[in-house]
Amino acid sequence: MNELVFCPEYEDEHLPDNIKIRSRLHSLAEVEEYLIKACKEKDIALCYDLTANERSNWMNLNYTSYNGMLIICPLSYDPSLWQMYDALRDDLEPIGHIDLIKNNINNKTHGKYVFSNTDEELEQVTTKSFKNICILPGHNKFNFVSKPKIQCIVDAYGKDLIFKYHPVTDMKMMEENGFISYIDKCQTADKDSDMYTLIEKADKVYTTHISETALSALVMGKTVAPIDVYNQRMYGGFSHINHFCFTDKNPVETLGKIFASPKSGVIHPVVDKDWKKKIDLYLEYVLEKRESQNGFYFE
Repeated sequence: MNELVFCPEYEDEHLPDNIKIRSRLHSLAEVEEYLIKACKEKDIALCYDLTANERSNWMNLNYTSYNGMLIICPLSYDPSLWQMYDALRDDLEPIGHIDLIKNNINNKTHGKYVFSNTDEELEQVTTKSFKNICILPGHNKFNFVSKPKIQCIVDAYGKDLIFKYHPVTDMKMMEENGFISYIDKCQTADKDSDMYTLIEKADKVYTTHISETALSALVMGKTVAPIDVYNQRMYGGFSHINHFCFTDKNPVETLGKIFASPKSGVIHPVVDKDWKKKIDLYLEYVLEKRESQNGFYFE
């Protein structure tokens, strides 16, 4: 992995023409560059925003963005979750990662995407009142979503439920996946509408283990519930973090403590004053953890 992701050139190639990533995420470029260099020096294979379940003595590290931060984890689901519990055992005080999320939400700058031609926020939609919102993943991730769960909340809430499509959703694929029939009885928001404006109006947020909104909705004071297929819930790029959103008694506080530890693999150049050292300590930790698993599993 050599191509820088947090730059306009990557967006031009990989995003629809009408949207782009918010410019504040470009601040992660220097972190990304350092991570790539450090992994090359340690002969660690590095990939961006992939999902796979390699053995516990994994071959690849994976990185992506989550709620405005850069996150790193093995391309293996068990070790990714282990690192979070190891970080929690460090029992550190939060240092500002949750405050970063909260401030971006309060400043109306938390959404990942803006319109590419104007730098303006996504549309502030007007809808009828509702108490429940369901955040759908992109059409390529619909295998994570439980259709029986969708049917259950549709039957329970009707027009008191609104569905929010992902900005990169292919509506033709929505129809082919059979989701249109589930949501005809409810309200729907356009895929280019601002998700956080909608969440702000709701009391309860239905989302997935693969969505940033599992944590950001909690930070906004909302109740969250999963719509995942049970056996898929831990097989996503954010699952090792969002697991706590759906299981911990005080998830926001717990994740604040976890993010403070280098073992979490969560980095932000403003919050983490010595972020280079935090990356170095993470790589030292994760390589030692991998070494402990050598020779354990062959298939």
